[in-house]
This record gives sequence, structure tokens and C-alpha cells, in this order.
Amino acid sequence: MFSLAQIALSAAVGLVASLVVVVVYDRATRTPPRSWTETFGLTIVVGLSILVWRAAGNSAALNADAIPVVSANDVLCSVLTYVSLELYAGFGHLAQRSDWPRIRALLTVVSLVVNIVTI
Repeated sequence: MFSLAQIALSAAVGLVASLVVVVVYDRATRTPPRSWTETFGLTIVVGLSILVWRAAGNSAALNADAIPVVSANDVLCSVLTYVSLELYAGFGHLAQRSDWPRIRALLTVVSLVVNIVTI
């Protein structure tokens, strides 16, 4: 079981890492850049999805590493991030952007990596 402080730190790392990924992605591609509001919205969704799932699923059964280094909680958290991003996109125009599937996939991978590395 993990402390709330450790879970909050993991969520903060996810938020910062997703911010870096979105900004670097926007600068590296030729797609129109996102507004800062849109960028922060995406990063907050990633951070909150990590915080909510890790706090809710903080049980020994989900945190046991069935595969070395990777627990069911790590994988399930990235699934929740994917679903949360898709729900968030449904309330705006994000899903209409041509690069939406790519940025959603990148942020889902960020969530998985953050969960594996930080917890």
C-alpha cells in the first residue's frame, strides 16, 4: 500500500511529464499549436486520472507485481487515463484535431511510464 503523499507525488510527476510531452510534441510537429488552456486541460486530466485511480485502487492485490516491475494497478491506471482523455475530448473540439489519436496515445504511455517508475 502506498501513502497519499506518494500517490500525490506520482500524479504531480505525471502532470509535469505530460505538460512536457504536449509542448514538445506541438513544437516538433507541423500541426497547429494548442492553446495553453487546452494544454493545461490535457495535463490536468492526466494528473487527476493518476491521482484518482491510484488512491481508489490502493490495495495489495492490485499493487502486487504479477510481471516483474509492472503491477495491475500500473496498467489499469493508464487505461483510466486513456478513457479520461477521451471523455475530456468529447466536451470540446480536441477529438476533431487530426493529431488527437497520437497525442492521446502519447499521454497514455506517459501515464504508464510514470506509474511504473514512480510507484
